[in-house]
Amino acid sequence: MDEEKKNNITDNKTEKLNENSEISQNKEEIKNINDNEKTSEKTEEKKPELKIVEGSNRVKSQKTKKTKAKPPKKASGIKKLKAIKPTKKNMRKFVKTNKTSLIALIAIIVLLISAFIFNSNNVIKIGEKQVMFSKEYSMSSKADFYVSGENIFYVSKDGMIFLDKKGETLWSDTFTMSAPYMLSDGDYAAVADSNSKTINVYDKTGRLYQIATAGPITTFAINPIGCCAVVCKVNDDYRVDVYSNTGETMFECARASKDGIPLGIDVSDDGTIVSITLVNYNDIKIKSSVLFYYTVKADAQSTESSDGLVSAIEVPESIAGIVRFLPDNHCIVAGDKSMMNIDCSSKNAFDKKWEKVFDNYVTAFDIVNNKEIAIAYGEAIDITDEKSVAVENTLHWYNLNGKEIAYVQAEDRITDISSSKRGTIITVDKEFTAYTSRGRELWKYSALQNVTGMQFYNSEDRVILITPTKMQLLDVKKGVTMQEEEEHVTEEKNNEENSTENTSNNE
Repeated sequence: MDEEKKNNITDNKTEKLNENSEISQNKEEIKNINDNEKTSEKTEEKKPELKIVEGSNRVKSQKTKKTKAKPPKKASGIKKLKAIKPTKKNMRKFVKTNKTSLIALIAIIVLLISAFIFNSNNVIKIGEKQVMFSKEYSMSSKADFYVSGENIFYVSKDGMIFLDKKGETLWSDTFTMSAPYMLSDGDYAAVADSNSKTINVYDKTGRLYQIATAGPITTFAINPIGCCAVVCKVNDDYRVDVYSNTGETMFECARASKDGIPLGIDVSDDGTIVSITLVNYNDIKIKSSVLFYYTVKADAQSTESSDGLVSAIEVPESIAGIVRFLPDNHCIVAGDKSMMNIDCSSKNAFDKKWEKVFDNYVTAFDIVNNKEIAIAYGEAIDITDEKSVAVENTLHWYNLNGKEIAYVQAEDRITDISSSKRGTIITVDKEFTAYTSRGRELWKYSALQNVTGMQFYNSEDRVILITPTKMQLLDVKKGVTMQEEEEHVTEEKNNEENSTENTSNNE
């Protein structure tokens, strides 16, 4: 027993010596760690946490592996703040790492520069330097123009002149009219005098033929192959005639005035159908009708009517003043309150394809390149309809199925629309704005002088500007508002005053 106690005492002493040795070794390691950390910034010293291990009287470190203690981690973000050496490798690495941020920054800078340039150039003065060529005339000449490709039909009371893209005269035809009125389609133009009995028809080569009517002309039309349809008044009734592109009579019929006053007329692109609109004011309520006739005798004989009437469509409580054929023998009829598409392609079976009734009065109408219909809304028909009032003074584009494809808001009443395959120009007082048929604004022209018309030339950024005493071919700039220069306007006003004075003296 004594020997066993001695052995236990010896073992306990040995364990205490070992414990003291391990504690001394740990202290030495901690000291070394502290010495290594003296060169860094002031850091709070931490001693290893000691704990009692169950089942033993020894004290040991929390870390079980006897590895060299690592220094504390550095604070996060220090690496990002380190200066980058301007080497290609570092720059590529920086750009790759911050690619998204750099793209956003560049986009912001570009937008700011674009906004600055736009605001600086959004309004420009336009004068003689933008004029490619011009033609001056007296106010009494009653000049009118029509653009056909790169050529221009220029008519006045003294005759017709055909101009090229440089403003040079290609040919001219002399006549005398008091107030010439020109209509056109494709490469053809027809000119009639107010209350006269004569119409001249032209193409790019000159005068094709002349029509002498039985009475004063009330309305007429020209189609893309040179056929001309005319309504004239004979005594108290009306007569309708259609002429071929050689001037020969193709069709004629009479209409009694009691049936209505003819307002609109057109002949199909192939010349086989003529359509007129009649407006009847005799009843308490206004009503209109659209009549369709075959112009070819063989087709006319296939109808039940003796004069070739194939179809008649009523338009109640509306003034149907416009009728316009499309290349596929569909016909658009527009009134002050409605619009419809008549399918005339089937033999002896003309049907209304669709009709759209408006909540606002129509103030202007035009066909855009035989592909869309442009209509300007005026005041609301029902002034208590808030929705209709809200869309006053707007321009709407429809496709040939009657579906609206775009619209824009104007500042005031739209009084005129001029369309071509280049786009649509609307007139609001002396403000002219050009749009695509999807409603995208191309440019604005703010006139100080009296401008009677504006038409696209052969591109979106070239137009002819028509005043009472001058026609100008202008270069315009997309995306801006162009204002006339004061000197240019003063000169134009002086020309108008001189023209007025000369006209008075002549009278």
